[in-house]
Amino acid sequence: MNIIHYALGLPPYRSGGLTKYAVDLMSKQAENPEDIITLLHPGEITLEYPQKGIRRRGSYNRISIYEISNPSIVPLLHGVRKPSDLLSGSPLTERTLENFYNILQPDILHIHTVMGIPVELVKFLRQKGVKIIYTSHDYFGLCFKVSFINQRGELCNTPGGKECELCNRNSPSNLFLRLRNSRFLLKYKSSLSVGKKIGGGRSAVTKTIEKPFISKNAGEFEDVIGRFKELFYLVDCFHFNSSIAKEVYQQFLHLERFSIVPISHASIFDNRIFKRIDTNNIRLGFIGHVSDYKGFPLLKDVLCALSIQGVSNWSLNVWGGETGVDKDCDLISYRGKYDEKELKSVFEEIDLLIVPSIWKETFSLITLEALSFGTPVLVSTNVGAKDIVKEYQTDFVCEPTVEAFSKLLLKVLREPSLLSEYNARIIQGEFNYSFGKHVTEIYNLYNNRK
Repeated sequence: MNIIHYALGLPPYRSGGLTKYAVDLMSKQAENPEDIITLLHPGEITLEYPQKGIRRRGSYNRISIYEISNPSIVPLLHGVRKPSDLLSGSPLTERTLENFYNILQPDILHIHTVMGIPVELVKFLRQKGVKIIYTSHDYFGLCFKVSFINQRGELCNTPGGKECELCNRNSPSNLFLRLRNSRFLLKYKSSLSVGKKIGGGRSAVTKTIEKPFISKNAGEFEDVIGRFKELFYLVDCFHFNSSIAKEVYQQFLHLERFSIVPISHASIFDNRIFKRIDTNNIRLGFIGHVSDYKGFPLLKDVLCALSIQGVSNWSLNVWGGETGVDKDCDLISYRGKYDEKELKSVFEEIDLLIVPSIWKETFSLITLEALSFGTPVLVSTNVGAKDIVKEYQTDFVCEPTVEAFSKLLLKVLREPSLLSEYNARIIQGEFNYSFGKHVTEIYNLYNNRK
């Protein structure tokens, strides 16, 4: 089987769950000598908007690498001021499309994001009989900031042209986005972030006086969303990694061909062990960005309030960003980033991982990683991996509100035996989330349109 994966690129230039998943999936598929695996990704952008092209960029772990030169901009999480630039530039020529198809003769186009993907390429391959599979890592194409979190840090319940324009009006310039995605500057991406996070868990972006909002190009936002919807309707089968992802997409698209298959990655194994809980110090953990949409400020507010109330038999370690002790509560420590090889030691220090996401998180690989080590997890109802958490403990899924998290965490801190029971359920239950099993399920999607 000849499979083309369209994703953002390879490490170290690209990182995150999408990249990790796509690279692991391609690498596993490439182990099969009967399969030919290709990665196609958006490449360099020049300021002159020249002709798009497709060129070979070598190989990686038996994966052939091709890049789209001069693609449309790739905004990642930043949003976009001028949405028409997302589909801008001259299209790939018929000759380029024919040459690309004739070289690879693909059976499958597996899309992991629609950022930067040429619509004409998807249409051309579909006309050639290539099956189009789409994995829902986020909501780009329906939301320009990928998460349906608006400019106030709240869930967007009324998306539309004017609302999208308002939400994106303070996004970086398209020039910034073009420069940021150059291969040279991607080496220094950590210093190119728009707002750096600080110990208090809030964004250190300088506050500006908001000017009265006057809509100028709401129609442009609506038009581009409509064009992305047309692209989505070219997909033969949607691979939703959770029921949450399916529900969100179906609010905007009428879909008949889909399958819900939780994702995994190659580093997830059955490492479950029994935990010994120290009732005098319940070790809570948070892993990821301390942004509003990830729910960290909510979690911090809850824990600070509990501390003030005299509930102090806990500590919170935060991995993924800065280091130091929280300026508002010395029970909260920031442990910095960690390497994948350190994952075992990280979860050895966590009695309860907390994933309090505000956004409708399509999955949550960190939740599955925690469970693979036998670590109990508390998730919000907005976390896609809640489907898996419920298999072990239904009581540890709650609404992303201060009241709900306060009530549940207070109960856990007063009854630490709940964590021991939860840990025992994880170990005694089946663990059906190996990466090998997942890859088999993906092949089943390839071989069946439904």
